Amino acid sequence: MKLLTWNINHRTFNRKIPYHMAKAIASLAPDVIVLTEYVPGSSHQRFIEQLYSYGFTQHVMSKRVLKENQVFIAANTTLECGKILAPTNIEKSVLSNALHILLSQEGFDILGMRVPDFSNQPIITPTFKRQCWDWILKIAADNRNHPFVIMGDFNTDPGDSRAKCGDQLSKLVDEGWQHAVPKSGASYWAIKNGSERRLDHAFTSRHFDVLDAKYIIESGSYVFAGKKSEAMSDHAVLLIEINIKSDKQL
Repeated sequence: MKLLTWNINHRTFNRKIPYHMAKAIASLAPDVIVLTEYVPGSSHQRFIEQLYSYGFTQHVMSKRVLKENQVFIAANTTLECGKILAPTNIEKSVLSNALHILLSQEGFDILGMRVPDFSNQPIITPTFKRQCWDWILKIAADNRNHPFVIMGDFNTDPGDSRAKCGDQLSKLVDEGWQHAVPKSGASYWAIKNGSERRLDHAFTSRHFDVLDAKYIIESGSYVFAGKKSEAMSDHAVLLIEINIKSDKQL
């Protein structure tokens, strides 16, 4: 299966979804789409209908929180909401930035998520971000023994300092999770200096073979990210391909 995650840069605004966005996503042939930083606006219903026309007949969205963005997940297979909920004791923006789904026909779960960007609150950022990561690591520990994928915008680069939670990505690997790392590229470019940042990640439990992982900036005539005026977002798409192992392979 191919799983796609993409921060579509709505921030907290009801931005119009480009008319060709659904077609652009479908052109990458994913089975599951995890969109982060999503805010349902006037083009939301049209976007859903377009996705449906391309075979993504199922969709769910995280709970709405006033003036915050959400996680939107669509699939070409049966999906239902799971029971994992974001913690309520960190910061209100965390609540709408996680969505747990069950893919019953495929036999595995996905937690689509975005760690909120607290950079405009530099004094308290380390505390909030570390609490988000503590929660992620707990969810990972609780679910590592069955087929499970955690993917989205972690707002953390592997090269970040410990103070910025750069050490937390490797902790997931140390706990037995597979980091589906693209061989090259980045998913975001810093506004101030244009430095490359790998903020969007996917982790799978040991129950999968990771066949491919790549960041996609452009594909065909579609510009997903970058400095071009036609870019649909400030983040690249992360597309991974996985295969669930048989019992004999475990």
